[in-house]
Amino acid sequence: MFLATISASATPQVIVYEGTDWPETLGWTPTPFCDPPRTLVDGWFHQEVSPCPGDPLPGGQQESFKHDVAAFVGFGTFFLEWRAESTGPASEIIGVAPASIVAGGNFGTNYHFTFARDQIRLIRDNLLPILYHALVPGVPHTYRLELYGDDAYVLYINNELIAEGVPEGAYPQNDSAVISFRAKCWFEPSVTRWDYIRFGVVPLDASGDYDSDGAVTHDDFYFFHECLTNVRPGINGGPDNDAGPGCRFADFDADADTDLADFADFQNAFAAPE
Repeated sequence: MFLATISASATPQVIVYEGTDWPETLGWTPTPFCDPPRTLVDGWFHQEVSPCPGDPLPGGQQESFKHDVAAFVGFGTFFLEWRAESTGPASEIIGVAPASIVAGGNFGTNYHFTFARDQIRLIRDNLLPILYHALVPGVPHTYRLELYGDDAYVLYINNELIAEGVPEGAYPQNDSAVISFRAKCWFEPSVTRWDYIRFGVVPLDASGDYDSDGAVTHDDFYFFHECLTNVRPGINGGPDNDAGPGCRFADFDADADTDLADFADFQNAFAAPE
């Protein structure tokens, strides 16, 4: 499996949106329709969508955001992780609503997720089986897609392995590739809230280097602290708790948890930024 070699002075190979600011201020390009309201509440980005006044259904308010992933073409691994919740019913999924997130582009391999309060759908290609998975309504869920070149794709929901297999090809393959996310009204109004969206190179196991820039710094500690504690729902840090696939970089002793022994190794690896 090809893994990129990154020097200590390299640019961090991860893009992070933590829901604490408007997406467009952090490099996301917005495309609104019919002026849906949105708010920032306690570290969550909320999108509210309803039918457009005076317009016939189906279809209503929507707003999407996209971010290019050209910087990741040629790397051997890629991940997309997000934590979100929608109030919309599964009946909206037929209209690619109430919420969606896509790793796609003008051509090549694509991963198109649409989720509602109680179901998620994954379409990879019209010729491949569509994946549906039930969700517990009323709570946010953590989703993680890991891609390993031409070899494998792996999907986790709330740290549970949901699907894996051989992909149609590597992703991203070209500079037209983008990550996009959207809230949309098809028939029913809904609210989608996003805790975070993160994507980039899969960090090496036991490296402590979340952003794969070749150095363990304060930027990595933010994510290590998530894995060490229960600061975010869905992460079970501490002794004898599997903190999840996104925390393998923080498990220095490879015992399937992130605890104070790993923190000691993280401190030993820590280097002040140059």
